[in-house]
Amino acid sequence: MGLYTRITRSWLEHRFQRRSPTGVYLAHMPIYGIAAGDCEGGLPGRLARVLRILRELDSLAFHTLLDVGGAEGWLPHLARTLFGAEVATTDLSLQACLRARELFGLPAAAVDSARLPFADGSFDVVVCSEVLEHVENPVETMLELQRIARRAVILTTEEIRYDRGWIDDYLFQRPGWPHMERNLFHPDDLAPCFPGARVTPQSDGPPPVRFEDETEARTWLLENTTNTAMQQGRVGIVITQLREPGASQPRGHDDAELIEALLRTTIVPGSRWPQPEPVDPFLATMRDPHSGAPLQRDGAFLLSPSGARYPLGCGVPDFVRIDDPAPTREALQARLAAMPPDRAAALLALRDRLFLPDRWPQDFFDLRHREQQRGFWPNHDLVRRPGDGFHWRAVGPDPWVLTPCLQRPVRELEIEMRVHAPDVAVDAGTGQVFWKGPEDEAFDEARCVSFRVPNDGLVHIHHVVLAGHPLLPNEVQWLRLDLIDGPCEVDFLSLRIR
Repeated sequence: MGLYTRITRSWLEHRFQRRSPTGVYLAHMPIYGIAAGDCEGGLPGRLARVLRILRELDSLAFHTLLDVGGAEGWLPHLARTLFGAEVATTDLSLQACLRARELFGLPAAAVDSARLPFADGSFDVVVCSEVLEHVENPVETMLELQRIARRAVILTTEEIRYDRGWIDDYLFQRPGWPHMERNLFHPDDLAPCFPGARVTPQSDGPPPVRFEDETEARTWLLENTTNTAMQQGRVGIVITQLREPGASQPRGHDDAELIEALLRTTIVPGSRWPQPEPVDPFLATMRDPHSGAPLQRDGAFLLSPSGARYPLGCGVPDFVRIDDPAPTREALQARLAAMPPDRAAALLALRDRLFLPDRWPQDFFDLRHREQQRGFWPNHDLVRRPGDGFHWRAVGPDPWVLTPCLQRPVRELEIEMRVHAPDVAVDAGTGQVFWKGPEDEAFDEARCVSFRVPNDGLVHIHHVVLAGHPLLPNEVQWLRLDLIDGPCEVDFLSLRIR
């Protein structure tokens, strides 16, 4: 797998072991209820999205379901509770799979979504919600979902925009940060991936920051998840592709019942579900993700006839092998050869548009030229000024730029820039360089060096020495350049890495 997937796996492993201030598992989804404080934010949008998915499931005839990228397993648990389905979950993170097993008693497997370890048509329905925007190989992932789904695929992503120019600019700037919204789509991008699919938005408009109570949640969900047409201003996308005739059925629950299920299907913080049998009931569907051969259990491993061994710990097989090579363009092109030429060409073009190199090899970036600015990610305190160069107006107290992924030793930088703030003293400016190594979750003040920035409107080359800092890693993944500390004009002209 590529560097991005390896780094994201590491990030997710840390995330799915996090605890809330009260000491319980910090949930990704509202598994403790909407009023609980032991969960990430953004619950209104997540509830709207899951309500849309439950509506789609309610209109399908199915007995088995797999969630690809299911985090701690709340969605498949809902499907089991509401529809009586046999469910399972997967995630890139082994820790996420362990949480799904502990919290909901779900069969689970750690997987790379571009190489799913299941036989063709293994599950009636395959769900993949809010995953596609994060993955390194989105086209391969979509093809894998369709390969293992017998009756239907349901896919959602909130990362939908209608302005092609805005999308292109976003893709140009993204630095490949772990688990970032790496991919951004126009609705038309996904049409060739799921021909004939039913497509709806996730919500009619931006959701509120929070719900004050369940009455507000019921009212907002009923009023803001009704429209079925995709258009500017509506949020996200829900795609339902039927894979065989007869997959549809009349709905068995009204919206009020589905919303009650969302609000009532919870667990007590700190509780553990009765643990399922180890992997055996799940094993019949599993295949070696490389050869497609059936697997056999041998103690703490699943074995392939090829000799490949996949560890099995606490009942969860781990198919993620960080040393596997990333899927190639040539392999995808060969896979698409059996498709109609127009569809194959559209999928290959989408792959090329979303492709992001693992690392930038050059040591010198001449930021006067637009192509050299690719992968440099400014924060919201920087607003572009006219021109092709890296000309900015800093409008907040902490403007910074993230570099592309470097993944190599960094000992010294040369930063060429001009800073001008007429109302500030000439000697008042300070810049900082932060770094992130393989073991660092984020940037912090312990991992940075500062340098003086003359505020005289002239071009200067700043030599910033990182070597000798006790926390500097052997390999730097990203640098964050806090070019100046406050509102001003700043022209970032070049960066040299030694």
